[in-house]
Amino acid sequence: MRVDVESWLTLVSRSGSFDARAAFVRGGNDAHGGGEGGRSEHRLGVDDPLHWEYTVSSGGREARWSCDGGELVHVTDERTFRSPVPHGSDPDEPWYFSTWLAVVDTWLVEMVRPVDLLARVLVDAVEEEDGGERGFVRVAARPLGNEPSPYSGFSVPDGRSLSLRLDVGLGYLTEVVVTSSGGGHSIHTLALTSRAA
Repeated sequence: MRVDVESWLTLVSRSGSFDARAAFVRGGNDAHGGGEGGRSEHRLGVDDPLHWEYTVSSGGREARWSCDGGELVHVTDERTFRSPVPHGSDPDEPWYFSTWLAVVDTWLVEMVRPVDLLARVLVDAVEEEDGGERGFVRVAARPLGNEPSPYSGFSVPDGRSLSLRLDVGLGYLTEVVVTSSGGGHSIHTLALTSRAA
């Protein structure tokens, strides 16, 4: 499989507009500390970093976050929280914390933007899968480093192993299976559609 690295880096560090639908299925005694199974559905629609909407549905409950460029809104079953988006253009400025990259679950950001995950893992094996013209790659990996506790992505160094299915042609992870050191597992799947420019 041949890849144009320059254009591929643009894909795996996606910053344009897109729609994504993800599912998170947790098995018993999984790597995330839960003793019971569960499923959640995640929907993300992005126009640009400060114009987006994210919805999580689980167990009959729904939570929604959105940003219109001027205000960040978080709606739960009980309450609505609103905060203004600070002005500024420097990524180190507080406005960054209103972008979808900072608000959306880290594991979903890593599936949409694999470059955010690949720097955090030690790759054990790469295997090409038959995927037609686009091509898919299965990557076996382990977390690398020591992420601080607020980090909620895949690369938590707790003895887990990762099986990543990368859509090379579109530049996102279609599936991530997390297997804990105790044998429990969780499965994350993603379908992503780029919006017309």
